Amino acid sequence: MTKSTQDQYIRWAGYLGLLGAILVGAGEFTLQYSQGADYAHGYGYFASISKTRLTVGHYLSVLAAPLYAVGYWHLSKRLDPQNGWLGKTFFLVGAYAFIIGAVWMGQRVFLALIVQSMAVQSMSAGADLHNLLDAFAAHNEPLVNVLRVAMVVCSGLWIFQILARESSYPKWMAIFSPALMLGLIFALYITVPTLGGLLIPNAMNVAHIIVFSLSIWTGRRLTQDLGATDL
Repeated sequence: MTKSTQDQYIRWAGYLGLLGAILVGAGEFTLQYSQGADYAHGYGYFASISKTRLTVGHYLSVLAAPLYAVGYWHLSKRLDPQNGWLGKTFFLVGAYAFIIGAVWMGQRVFLALIVQSMAVQSMSAGADLHNLLDAFAAHNEPLVNVLRVAMVVCSGLWIFQILARESSYPKWMAIFSPALMLGLIFALYITVPTLGGLLIPNAMNVAHIIVFSLSIWTGRRLTQDLGATDL
Protein backbone atom coordinates (compact mmCIF):
# COMPACT_ATOMS: atom_id res chain seq x y z
CA MET A 1 0.00 0.00 0.00
CA THR A 2 1.40 3.41 -0.96
CA LYS A 3 1.59 6.21 1.59
CA SER A 4 -0.90 8.23 -0.44
CA THR A 5 -3.44 5.39 -0.31
CA GLN A 6 -2.89 4.88 3.41
CA ASP A 7 -3.36 8.61 4.05
CA GLN A 8 -6.67 8.44 2.18
CA TYR A 9 -7.82 5.52 4.33
CA ILE A 10 -6.87 7.43 7.47
CA ARG A 11 -8.69 10.54 6.28
CA TRP A 12 -11.87 8.63 5.38
CA ALA A 13 -11.75 6.82 8.71
CA GLY A 14 -11.85 10.26 10.31
CA TYR A 15 -14.94 11.17 8.31
CA LEU A 16 -16.62 7.92 9.38
CA GLY A 17 -15.74 8.60 13.01
CA LEU A 18 -17.21 12.09 12.72
CA LEU A 19 -20.34 10.67 11.08
CA GLY A 20 -20.65 8.17 13.92
CA ALA A 21 -20.35 10.89 16.56
CA ILE A 22 -23.01 12.99 14.79
CA LEU A 23 -25.45 10.08 14.36
CA VAL A 24 -24.98 8.72 17.87
CA GLY A 25 -25.34 12.26 19.18
CA ALA A 26 -28.57 12.75 17.25
CA GLY A 27 -29.86 9.40 18.48
CA GLU A 28 -28.93 10.03 22.09
CA PHE A 29 -30.48 13.51 21.98
CA THR A 30 -33.69 12.07 20.49
CA LEU A 31 -33.76 9.33 23.10
CA GLN A 32 -32.93 11.36 26.21
CA TYR A 33 -33.47 15.11 25.81
CA SER A 34 -36.28 16.62 27.85
CA GLN A 35 -36.55 20.36 28.41
CA GLY A 36 -35.73 21.31 31.98
CA ALA A 37 -34.73 17.74 32.88
CA ASP A 38 -32.60 17.00 35.94
CA TYR A 39 -30.20 14.46 34.49
CA ALA A 40 -28.25 14.16 37.72
CA HIS A 41 -31.10 12.65 39.74
CA GLY A 42 -33.03 9.67 38.45
CA TYR A 43 -34.70 8.87 35.16
CA GLY A 44 -37.92 10.85 35.45
CA TYR A 45 -37.11 12.76 32.28
CA PHE A 46 -37.85 9.61 30.26
CA ALA A 47 -41.54 9.84 31.19
CA SER A 48 -42.18 12.71 28.77
CA ILE A 49 -40.46 11.18 25.74
CA SER A 50 -42.68 9.58 23.11
CA LYS A 51 -42.40 5.94 22.07
CA THR A 52 -41.47 7.08 18.56
CA ARG A 53 -38.56 9.12 19.88
CA LEU A 54 -37.40 6.20 22.02
CA THR A 55 -37.43 3.84 19.05
CA VAL A 56 -35.72 6.22 16.62
CA GLY A 57 -33.13 7.33 19.16
CA HIS A 58 -32.38 3.76 20.25
CA TYR A 59 -31.70 2.35 16.79
CA LEU A 60 -29.93 5.43 15.46
CA SER A 61 -27.45 5.56 18.33
CA VAL A 62 -26.82 1.82 18.63
CA LEU A 63 -26.38 1.18 14.91
CA ALA A 64 -24.02 4.16 14.47
CA ALA A 65 -21.90 3.49 17.57
CA PRO A 66 -19.45 1.04 15.88
CA LEU A 67 -18.23 3.90 13.69
CA TYR A 68 -16.47 5.22 16.78
CA ALA A 69 -13.98 2.34 16.55
CA VAL A 70 -13.15 3.41 12.99
CA GLY A 71 -12.75 6.98 14.21
CA TYR A 72 -10.37 5.89 16.94
CA TRP A 73 -8.25 4.06 14.38
CA HIS A 74 -8.01 7.38 12.53
CA LEU A 75 -7.03 9.25 15.71
CA SER A 76 -4.42 6.63 16.61
CA LYS A 77 -2.77 6.91 13.19
CA ARG A 78 -2.66 10.69 13.41
CA LEU A 79 -1.51 10.59 17.01
CA ASP A 80 1.29 8.07 16.46
CA PRO A 81 2.34 7.93 12.78
CA GLN A 82 5.06 5.40 13.63
CA ASN A 83 2.40 2.93 14.81
CA GLY A 84 4.18 2.42 18.13
CA TRP A 85 2.85 0.99 21.38
CA LEU A 86 1.20 4.25 22.40
CA GLY A 87 -0.87 4.56 19.25
CA LYS A 88 -1.91 0.92 19.43
CA THR A 89 -2.84 1.29 23.11
CA PHE A 90 -4.83 4.44 22.36
CA PHE A 91 -6.80 2.62 19.66
CA LEU A 92 -7.45 -0.51 21.74
CA VAL A 93 -8.60 1.44 24.81
CA GLY A 94 -10.77 3.80 22.73
CA ALA A 95 -12.36 1.05 20.63
CA TYR A 96 -13.02 -1.11 23.70
CA ALA A 97 -14.53 1.87 25.50
CA PHE A 98 -17.06 2.51 22.76
CA ILE A 99 -17.98 -1.15 22.49
CA ILE A 100 -18.92 -0.93 26.16
CA GLY A 101 -20.54 2.43 25.48
CA ALA A 102 -22.73 0.89 22.78
CA VAL A 103 -23.91 -1.75 25.26
CA TRP A 104 -24.73 1.00 27.78
CA MET A 105 -26.53 3.02 25.12
CA GLY A 106 -28.54 0.02 23.95
CA GLN A 107 -29.98 -0.47 27.43
CA ARG A 108 -31.24 3.09 27.90
CA VAL A 109 -34.47 2.45 26.03
CA PHE A 110 -35.39 -0.28 28.52
CA LEU A 111 -34.87 2.09 31.44
CA ALA A 112 -37.15 4.54 29.64
CA LEU A 113 -39.86 1.93 29.07
CA ILE A 114 -39.81 0.96 32.74
CA VAL A 115 -40.14 4.62 33.77
CA GLN A 116 -43.08 5.09 31.42
CA SER A 117 -44.76 1.92 32.72
CA MET A 118 -44.36 3.18 36.29
CA ALA A 119 -46.24 6.34 35.37
CA VAL A 120 -49.40 4.44 34.40
CA GLN A 121 -49.37 1.46 36.79
CA SER A 122 -51.11 1.10 40.14
CA MET A 123 -49.17 1.89 43.31
CA SER A 124 -48.39 -1.77 44.10
CA ALA A 125 -47.31 -2.55 40.55
CA GLY A 126 -45.39 0.73 40.47
CA ALA A 127 -43.39 -0.36 43.51
CA ASP A 128 -42.38 -3.58 41.77
CA LEU A 129 -41.37 -1.64 38.68
CA HIS A 130 -39.37 0.77 40.82
CA ASN A 131 -37.39 -2.16 42.20
CA LEU A 132 -36.86 -3.40 38.65
CA LEU A 133 -35.69 0.05 37.58
CA ASP A 134 -33.20 0.22 40.45
CA ALA A 135 -31.83 -3.23 39.60
CA PHE A 136 -31.56 -2.41 35.90
CA ALA A 137 -29.86 0.91 36.61
CA ALA A 138 -27.38 -0.77 38.95
CA HIS A 139 -26.23 -2.95 36.07
CA ASN A 140 -26.36 -0.19 33.44
CA GLU A 141 -24.62 2.81 35.01
CA PRO A 142 -21.26 1.10 35.74
CA LEU A 143 -20.83 0.61 31.99
CA VAL A 144 -20.73 4.34 31.28
CA ASN A 145 -18.16 4.71 34.05
CA VAL A 146 -15.92 2.29 32.14
CA LEU A 147 -16.27 4.60 29.14
CA ARG A 148 -15.41 7.66 31.24
CA VAL A 149 -12.32 6.07 32.78
CA ALA A 150 -11.17 4.96 29.33
CA MET A 151 -11.53 8.54 28.09
CA VAL A 152 -9.25 9.72 30.90
CA VAL A 153 -6.67 7.09 29.89
CA CYS A 154 -6.94 8.00 26.20
CA SER A 155 -6.67 11.69 27.03
CA GLY A 156 -3.51 11.10 29.06
CA LEU A 157 -1.97 9.23 26.12
CA TRP A 158 -3.18 11.95 23.76
CA ILE A 159 -1.58 14.80 25.70
CA PHE A 160 1.67 12.90 26.36
CA GLN A 161 2.16 11.86 22.73
CA ILE A 162 1.43 15.30 21.27
CA LEU A 163 3.55 17.25 23.75
CA ALA A 164 6.42 14.86 24.46
CA ARG A 165 6.74 12.58 21.44
CA GLU A 166 6.32 12.58 17.66
CA SER A 167 2.80 13.22 16.37
CA SER A 168 1.26 14.58 13.18
CA TYR A 169 -0.85 16.96 15.28
CA PRO A 170 0.22 20.52 16.10
CA LYS A 171 1.07 21.01 19.78
CA TRP A 172 -2.10 23.01 20.47
CA MET A 173 -4.19 19.90 19.73
CA ALA A 174 -3.14 18.58 23.15
CA ILE A 175 -5.76 20.93 24.61
CA PHE A 176 -8.54 19.16 22.73
CA SER A 177 -8.41 15.82 24.48
CA PRO A 178 -11.74 13.96 24.84
CA ALA A 179 -11.72 14.20 28.65
CA LEU A 180 -11.09 17.95 28.66
CA MET A 181 -13.88 18.52 26.15
CA LEU A 182 -16.21 16.49 28.37
CA GLY A 183 -15.14 18.49 31.40
CA LEU A 184 -15.91 21.76 29.65
CA ILE A 185 -19.38 20.54 28.66
CA PHE A 186 -20.18 19.47 32.23
CA ALA A 187 -18.86 22.82 33.50
CA LEU A 188 -21.16 24.58 31.03
CA TYR A 189 -24.10 22.51 32.32
CA ILE A 190 -23.35 23.66 35.87
CA THR A 191 -22.71 27.32 35.08
CA VAL A 192 -25.19 27.87 32.22
CA PRO A 193 -27.87 25.17 32.62
CA THR A 194 -30.03 26.48 29.77
CA LEU A 195 -27.26 25.99 27.22
CA GLY A 196 -25.52 23.09 28.94
CA GLY A 197 -28.81 21.21 29.19
CA LEU A 198 -28.89 20.97 25.39
CA LEU A 199 -25.43 19.38 25.31
CA ILE A 200 -25.36 17.16 28.39
CA PRO A 201 -27.60 14.34 27.02
CA ASN A 202 -24.92 13.61 24.44
CA ALA A 203 -21.83 15.21 25.94
CA MET A 204 -19.56 12.35 24.84
CA ASN A 205 -20.66 12.78 21.24
CA VAL A 206 -20.32 16.56 21.24
CA ALA A 207 -16.78 16.18 22.61
CA HIS A 208 -15.87 13.76 19.84
CA ILE A 209 -17.50 15.85 17.11
CA ILE A 210 -15.02 18.55 18.14
CA VAL A 211 -12.06 16.14 18.31
CA PHE A 212 -12.79 14.39 14.99
CA SER A 213 -13.49 17.69 13.21
CA LEU A 214 -10.21 19.22 14.36
CA SER A 215 -8.31 16.05 13.49
CA ILE A 216 -9.69 16.08 9.94
CA TRP A 217 -9.06 19.82 9.57
CA THR A 218 -5.46 19.67 10.80
CA GLY A 219 -4.87 16.65 8.56
CA ARG A 220 -6.03 18.59 5.51
CA ARG A 221 -3.83 21.53 6.50
CA LEU A 222 -0.85 19.19 6.90
CA THR A 223 -1.45 17.71 3.44
CA GLN A 224 -1.73 21.19 1.88
CA ASP A 225 1.46 22.36 3.60
CA LEU A 226 3.38 19.29 2.41
CA GLY A 227 2.07 19.84 -1.12
CA ALA A 228 3.20 23.46 -1.04
CA THR A 229 6.64 22.37 0.19
CA ASP A 230 6.97 19.88 -2.67
CA LEU A 231 6.25 22.65 -5.14
